[in-house]
Amino acid sequence: MRHEHVVVQKWDLSCGTAALATLLNYQYGDPVSEREIAKALIDRKEYLENPDWIKVRQGFSLLDLKRYVDARGYEGIGYGKLTLEDLVERAPIMVPIKTNGYNHFVIFRGIWKDRVLLADPAWGNRTMLVEQFEDIWLEFPTVGKVGFVVNSSHPEITPENRLIPRPEEFLTLR
Repeated sequence: MRHEHVVVQKWDLSCGTAALATLLNYQYGDPVSEREIAKALIDRKEYLENPDWIKVRQGFSLLDLKRYVDARGYEGIGYGKLTLEDLVERAPIMVPIKTNGYNHFVIFRGIWKDRVLLADPAWGNRTMLVEQFEDIWLEFPTVGKVGFVVNSSHPEITPENRLIPRPEEFLTLR
């Protein structure tokens, strides 16, 4: 259950690509790999000309991920000044957190009672107390707490919704 419906990251700086692969695979049934996304992003002109940017930026940005999904026929939408209620309304949603001193992307899947469920590309599915999550969810000076949603721009593609949390996940993934 820990790795069910989560693409686990293979490299230190690939949490964004693995989190995005999780959304595309398990929300839309689009079988794309973390490696495929990373390769497409690395092959962009700015990274070919400045390969150290990935290390300097500690991975890829939400703008990089948006460009990837937009080119793939989806609509990537970044939101700012979000509240916990906004996350619940928009879930599944990618959010940046700070854990063990590093910025990291996870998928917020939902909330039940006093716990949130995350699809964490470094760990798998995990829960934590709401207060703990709110403490590690990154807040930026001008845009506040942010999140990133992928929507289908094709009416014939309906979400598979395999990321909707099930009550047993909150009980067994503590």
